[in-house]
Amino acid sequence: MTSSGNPYRFGAPVEDAWFCDRTGELETLLARMRDGIHVILLSPRRYGKTSLVQEALLRFRRAGYADLIRATSEHEVAAEILTATVNGVLRRPRRAARSLEEVIARLRVTPSVSVTPEGHVSFAFEPALARRAWQQILDDALDLLADAGRRGPVALALDEFQQVAEVGAGIGGAFKAAADRLTNVSLLFAGSHQSVMEKLTRARGAPLYGMGEVLTLEIVPREEMTSYLRRRARAGGKRLTKATAELLFERAGGVPNDVQWLAHAAYEHTAGEEVDERAIDAGLAAVVARQSSSFAERFEALAPSQQRTLKALAESPTRRVYGREFLERVEVANANAVRKALAALARAELVERSQGAWRLTNPFLRAWLLRA
Repeated sequence: MTSSGNPYRFGAPVEDAWFCDRTGELETLLARMRDGIHVILLSPRRYGKTSLVQEALLRFRRAGYADLIRATSEHEVAAEILTATVNGVLRRPRRAARSLEEVIARLRVTPSVSVTPEGHVSFAFEPALARRAWQQILDDALDLLADAGRRGPVALALDEFQQVAEVGAGIGGAFKAAADRLTNVSLLFAGSHQSVMEKLTRARGAPLYGMGEVLTLEIVPREEMTSYLRRRARAGGKRLTKATAELLFERAGGVPNDVQWLAHAAYEHTAGEEVDERAIDAGLAAVVARQSSSFAERFEALAPSQQRTLKALAESPTRRVYGREFLERVEVANANAVRKALAALARAELVERSQGAWRLTNPFLRAWLLRA
């Protein structure tokens, strides 16, 4: 069976039949967009945040999407938001040329403009000028949004918003200042690095504190995900029992992308008509083998105390990480050493605290550590 016939997808946003039943979260996002309410969506990586956001925007229609992950400065953030506004919120194919002329005429900082054959518009600004005038670029983009909102509800999603913490403190405050004039406009701030996003949104005095409703994305519940796994297996012409789907869910730690990844690998290693436990084991071994070089590099870059902490958590999630037993397992003198190790591992997104216990974020790294 070739991968082109595989009914599972991972590693990128999914849609249509591959979108996994986040009915409640999707309805909430759509309702807030219709009401012009801002939303702050917090989610660890690989939980399907971008798939959820893009599905909501697809159904809402008058919406734009800006991915800020590659933005390295305030003016790059502002340019990305302007581009997303024009391509998403303002896009009207029959008037594309005239609309673009109208947009450029309203901008106080003149951009260079490129248009693809499909009509996608990109804006860029001379760096020296844009560094001084990024606030004007951003304000002009938000003014375009405000005007669009006067003709009915519109939405703009800002994905990987935690990146603004790296590029400058002023961006968050600029959105806060703009909130009062954005009638019928819903801004969706979505971020994957929870600790950074919480500093931007939840602490009193934070740039986005109190700006909108905070939604935290959890894993897809076991029942929904296992039903999805079985449905997709049938679409690929294979059987998957409920018990085996639940086993696959557990082996992947329940994280949506990792569940899809392991399901994809298990499907590839299915010899007959049924995806069974042997296929799951073979798929897991294959994924770990392909990732082993990357895992080794990341592990070798860690300090010895961090390596021992990671290995201990691979053996079992732990609540009492500052107790004597755990300190002895990781061979450190005091709780402060563990605290520093956990902080470094969490920043690297190697561990997380879930339901009161510390655990590895990646089930394949865990399998690699246990087999090494």
